[in-house]
Amino acid sequence: MFVLVRHADAVAKKAWQGPDVVRPLSPLGHQQSAHLVDALADVALSALFSSPTVRCRQTLQPLAVARGLPIVDDSRLVRDAPVGALLSALGRCDDGTLWCTHGEVFDQLAAAATAHSAARFLPTGKTAKGGLWIVHPDRGPRYVGPNPRT
Repeated sequence: MFVLVRHADAVAKKAWQGPDVVRPLSPLGHQQSAHLVDALADVALSALFSSPTVRCRQTLQPLAVARGLPIVDDSRLVRDAPVGALLSALGRCDDGTLWCTHGEVFDQLAAAATAHSAARFLPTGKTAKGGLWIVHPDRGPRYVGPNPRT
């Protein structure tokens, strides 16, 4: 089993003056990130991997504190990284790892899942900001929407 999380709601791109990599969560996003603790309360997690952007790391922060797990930056989760390396890692993943990334990466994963008949272990539907997929390779993905919703 592994978990895929789309980062929670962030400050609007148009309202942000700095580099996108440091664009933080919005107040709604902070509420959504806190909800992950409850949403994943019954899920055994072994590691937390994140895109190195501030908004992805902030999404995982409450969960990291609650579980006593470090957040590990992973360049395979950035928006413009080739999806092949991430697909390879996820294909071998059944150890309770959680991966936090961006909507663009979810779109690439969905396209790859469809193209490679991998829908049994990769999400193919849309993922809202702050939403997540709990993926059991033998049972397929289960979507959990964000709370509160955007």
